Amino acid sequence: MANNGSSDGEGTLYQNGYCIKIDRQLKVETRQGTRLYVSVTGDIGFNEDGSEAYGAHVFSGLVGMFVLKPQGSGWEVESANPAMNAGASGKGLKDWKLIQVAPDKWGFINIHSDSHWVHSGSAFVLLTPDKSNIRRSWVEAKYEHSNGGSGSAGGCSNPDASTCTLLKAKLGVDKKTIINGFYPLEITLNGFEDDKVYKNKVYLIKYQPRLGYQVPNDYPMKDVSF
Repeated sequence: MANNGSSDGEGTLYQNGYCIKIDRQLKVETRQGTRLYVSVTGDIGFNEDGSEAYGAHVFSGLVGMFVLKPQGSGWEVESANPAMNAGASGKGLKDWKLIQVAPDKWGFINIHSDSHWVHSGSAFVLLTPDKSNIRRSWVEAKYEHSNGGSGSAGGCSNPDASTCTLLKAKLGVDKKTIINGFYPLEITLNGFEDDKVYKNKVYLIKYQPRLGYQVPNDYPMKDVSF
């Protein structure tokens, strides 16, 4: 049982049952020794009373991450967060990729996407170990919006700022710099919004202890979420 990403609007989080599978198990050699990075993912499968449940559009999938270190002939947990939300319509994101986020730390990355009538978008989801915990960072990657208020999302192929917003970002890791123990992310933004045009605009995203990667206040997609 875990939070399904929705609430009653007054702070009460709704829960569903998820069926969990291992998505990735990858060994990494660090200065502290071998570490096993594990990602798990889950789709909504049942309600609290045990009845079958389906992934409604507003529900999120589940993802978990563990970092294990050797202990005798087996492993023990060094960092863990078994139940985080990522993925639309109750489906957990699969095929997570491992990237280096610090000199001796790695994290899992994936892309979450969804569409709501005239809005569509996606976000980079990054899971990183922070002492005994795992932090989930959410960095918006694409946003498309038909400002005309009708029709469906996906019709902004021409840069007509009066009717459309279309922003796209690429993500990189600056391995020459360390801030708060982590490499910062570099986001390169292209697109248009209202009367603004972005062409290879670079934003630095720093890691904040106990919070994860936090986009700067001037990042155009800061308050967009899917």
